[in-house]
Amino acid sequence: MPKQVFIHAPYDVRFDEVSPIDRPLGDYELLVRTEMTALSPGTETRIYSGQDIERFAYRVSYPFALGYNNVGRVTAVGRKVQDYQPGQRVFTRMSYVSEYIVAERIAGEAGLSPSANIPASYDVIAPIPEDVPSEQAVFTHLFMLGFNALHRGQYRFGENVAVIGLGIVGLGAVCMARLAGARVAAIGNATSRLGVARSLGADEVWLTGDDNLSRAEAFGGEAGIDLVIVCADAWTALRTAIDISRRNTRLAVLAFPGVGQGSPPFSPFEPADFYNRSLSYIAVSWTPSDDYPPEYQRFTVKRVYRYLLDLMSRRRIDPSPVLTHRFPIAGIKDAFELALSKDKTAIGIVFDW
Repeated sequence: MPKQVFIHAPYDVRFDEVSPIDRPLGDYELLVRTEMTALSPGTETRIYSGQDIERFAYRVSYPFALGYNNVGRVTAVGRKVQDYQPGQRVFTRMSYVSEYIVAERIAGEAGLSPSANIPASYDVIAPIPEDVPSEQAVFTHLFMLGFNALHRGQYRFGENVAVIGLGIVGLGAVCMARLAGARVAAIGNATSRLGVARSLGADEVWLTGDDNLSRAEAFGGEAGIDLVIVCADAWTALRTAIDISRRNTRLAVLAFPGVGQGSPPFSPFEPADFYNRSLSYIAVSWTPSDDYPPEYQRFTVKRVYRYLLDLMSRRRIDPSPVLTHRFPIAGIKDAFELALSKDKTAIGIVFDW
């Protein structure tokens, strides 16, 4: 029987049997068997613990189907599927489920014509090149968040970028910023993660609580820091971002500031900081999932996934340093407990199916 992971209540995670897929595939559908998934250590651990979930950007109710980092293998395709074939590996945003159906496109929907200015409907699927290990491909979405932060933060080639928070999302942002030609400073709260940031391309690394301003001034030189990418939820991370900013610095916020911490001990909009220095706060949210033609929306989720997987294939990026722990899917509760333990050596956690 197929199985799927559900959180039934805080700290109650189960690997439940679900109904088998017993219907014929539609013309544009693929049947996929999951081979590997990756934990999203921020979002999913909070849903597991129930911590401050009323402040999430979307509604959470139990039972909750977890997961959106899925590497699977196509086992069957509909008769009109064009880009996929049985045996091929794909990356999707499907949950922790052993077998599922996704659609290359939805028959009859507008947007199938490349000249249309409205999006096609489809499930987000990206083919994985044969030379990209599943252990790298499974982090595609989490690395895409750093890509988005650079775009939303209006990064320009040659700028100085600081990344605050060195979980898996922050480390992905370090990798993306380095690839984009930035000088990159990585700021975290664990010595073990500074070395990982170095291996992903950071030029300078330091611990939060060091003299952040003097370190930032030495790093930025005359130009200062142009863009700060905030990847930690703690109010202290946002305070650090403000402190190291110069006039007109842009703060791209990937985190959920203050989740689980109550009201801030300072005002993020203090006139001496926000107004006098003309700081820009930029929320980094989703890349469009719909398949708009590129002349209307150049970067959709599907295009960014395929771009990042191509970079992995060409050895331009390698997410391998973030992989620290591996579990069988039946051990998912142990993985959650590890993620909640605040063991800073735990970064990227994957599950074998």
